[in-house]
Amino acid sequence: MKTALSIAGSDSSGGAGIQADIKTMIANGVYAMSAITALTAQNTTGVQGILEVTPEFLARQIDSVFTDIHPDAVKIGMVSSVELIKTIAQKLRQYQAVNIVVDPVMVATSGSRLLSEDAVDALKQNLLPLATVLTPNIPEAEVLSGMKVQSAEDMLAAARYISETYHCAVLCKGGHQLNDANDLLYRDGDYQWFNGKRINNPNTHGTGCTLSSAIASNLAKGHDLDAAVERAKAYVSGALEAMLDLGSGSGPMNHAFNLNGKPTKVMNMKTTQRLLHVSKEIWAGYHKHPFVRGIASGTLDREKFQYYMLQDYLYLIDYAKVFAMGAAKAQDKETVRLFGSYMSQILEGEMDLHKGYMKRLGISLEESEQTAMALDNLFYTSYMLRVAYEEGPGEIAAAILSCALSYEVIAKAMIQSDPASADHPFYGQWVRSYADSGYSDANQKLIDLIERLTADYSETKMQRLEEIFIACSRCESAFWDMAWEMRR
Repeated sequence: MKTALSIAGSDSSGGAGIQADIKTMIANGVYAMSAITALTAQNTTGVQGILEVTPEFLARQIDSVFTDIHPDAVKIGMVSSVELIKTIAQKLRQYQAVNIVVDPVMVATSGSRLLSEDAVDALKQNLLPLATVLTPNIPEAEVLSGMKVQSAEDMLAAARYISETYHCAVLCKGGHQLNDANDLLYRDGDYQWFNGKRINNPNTHGTGCTLSSAIASNLAKGHDLDAAVERAKAYVSGALEAMLDLGSGSGPMNHAFNLNGKPTKVMNMKTTQRLLHVSKEIWAGYHKHPFVRGIASGTLDREKFQYYMLQDYLYLIDYAKVFAMGAAKAQDKETVRLFGSYMSQILEGEMDLHKGYMKRLGISLEESEQTAMALDNLFYTSYMLRVAYEEGPGEIAAAILSCALSYEVIAKAMIQSDPASADHPFYGQWVRSYADSGYSDANQKLIDLIERLTADYSETKMQRLEEIFIACSRCESAFWDMAWEMRR
């Protein structure tokens, strides 16, 4: 299980701070830990008192966490003094912390000041340069940039200044003050808007803590920053839409809105769209891979292709077993039939392509079956088989789809960019086979099966699907590396 550490203040009313962070991390599927910077006497109407921990005790908390359960991500929230800021920065450097999300908490939702004036400079000098991403709201962005922010263009200018000054990504939160909950992510000279929707809920206590903790949770789980932000925004929207109404002031959200197991959809995406979205950077890399480009141009070394064909033939044998497990675990006749038909297509169709190429390359069937499986290949098939043995038909179908659909996408992209690739005297058969309408139709049936099997999945189960799909997509990328380098 992935882990995340929150370094922040305690909120006695439970809506923000450490309490909100822990709830959020659990709801987003990671193990939560904490290092408390301060105790607050706080409720939905304001902050009645703050009692800081000593720098020495904060250091002991951080040491205790890092020396036993090293976190996969760190979220930093309320830190109200120079000494505490310096302590955190020193410890993060000491333990080489990664995926650091800094929520520069300066003002509570109620309007109460939470960060002393002299701590602002210490924050800028010590913590911000260590951050993977900062998550300032409009008032905080104004303090950090020294600019007045009154428009989307101002948000972009402020985010650019902060990012370039502190060399980190910046998620500038628009909120309802400036726009319709649209946030701006700026990094490395580029930016992206994440559009939100207006939710008519006055109870927004702890939204900043919740968003930053959700981002940290998803970074811990291996999502890229774009996906982590999008998933975090969807989680916050769900927590607000639950319309929890507690307290006399700006009340907390319902962090546990999805623990009842009801299904939820991120950004109203279908399951397959969601899987492709969270793995888009991996899939984009397929088209740039030298092995794939070599097939498209017809210039790939035949020895590399021969090595690939032998390993892919061995892969298909285990791949067919995954389909067989899907049929064995199916709960209805139609699903049994579909998994069974796919297995037949592999053993009697796709393998024929490989046998034809091996014959042209002078490789006997006996030689192919005596070839040792490369470690990358073994890891990939072992992972898929483990999913098949341990999980259900929906998870099995998601694991299969990563391979099946990626070949169609790659082959069609080859023809689109260079139509002559389909007519190459040697590699053209490979391109045509995976761009064929029959192969595409089979993939569409697999997509339809996934959508049917996952229609009632909870958010927790959807996140597990994503983990499987991302893992298999990474294995596909490693398979191309293996073939290019001819790794044993």
